[in-house]
Amino acid sequence: MEAMIESFCKTVFYPILAPFFLPINSFLGKFYQPYASICAVGLFVCTMIWVGLFLNKNYVNRGRPYKSVWSDLRLWTVISMTPHVLVYFYFR
Repeated sequence: MEAMIESFCKTVFYPILAPFFLPINSFLGKFYQPYASICAVGLFVCTMIWVGLFLNKNYVNRGRPYKSVWSDLRLWTVISMTPHVLVYFYFR
């Protein structure tokens, strides 16, 4: 089943996407690969810190009907980005 899906994706999507991604892959292939994971995790963590600590509470939560901590969008931004960071740590 997995081979069929891979074959289908390669047949359908490869001719369309290859002209865009092959130059990018050849450029990035020259760099040490853990740097990519470090940069990706760094971007996620910096965004979580920026939203959680530095973004104005009134700006983020403008117009929310309930004022409880569970309706604070800054909290949900950090919660929703945490699985992304964990996936990057898992697959590095």
